[in-house]
Amino acid sequence: MADELLASTLVPLWLKVAWTAMVFFIVLIYWRHRGPANFLWFSDIAFLALVPGLWLESSFIFSLAACMVLVPEILWSVSYFGALLHLPRVTGIADYMFDEQEPLWLRAVSLFHVPLLAVIVWGPWRLGYDPGVYPWAVLIAWFVLLLTRWLTKSKENINHVYRFPVAAGANLTAVKHMLVLMMVLPLALQLPGHLLLWVMFGN
Repeated sequence: MADELLASTLVPLWLKVAWTAMVFFIVLIYWRHRGPANFLWFSDIAFLALVPGLWLESSFIFSLAACMVLVPEILWSVSYFGALLHLPRVTGIADYMFDEQEPLWLRAVSLFHVPLLAVIVWGPWRLGYDPGVYPWAVLIAWFVLLLTRWLTKSKENINHVYRFPVAAGANLTAVKHMLVLMMVLPLALQLPGHLLLWVMFGN
């Protein structure tokens, strides 16, 4: 009985409510100003997935979200805060945050990446990391990449399904580009995050 009571309080209520409210308002803003395709970004998918993850206190959902986006979120934070501090440029993943053609308030909404990184690390620490999520993360990534290519346009380049640094200048066909992307994402981004989380928080 005591163990059941403890399990029900692993995630504080204030965090569940605050995260749900934040997701609700950001979804409204992005839906209106960036369109539904914006939610195909992996970070947005993880951001949304943490709502059921928090309320269900699900180690699986937290682990899956963390496995999928831990490395990109670290790169985003390094890129953003590095630019703020005028440090050498590491990646361009957060360059859009300094694009003055977009309203400052709309760019500020993307600061959700900061609490997202904190929560996807806190969740596996609190609930444990499920190492069985990696194959699921790969399958979901492949599905999302194919769906993104099908539903979005080249101008948006969501999830880099049209242009990606690995294939830059290689004159790859659409099929070859997608194959490269579907190999690089699981191996270069998801696998390092998975191994790090497994070592740190694995059950």
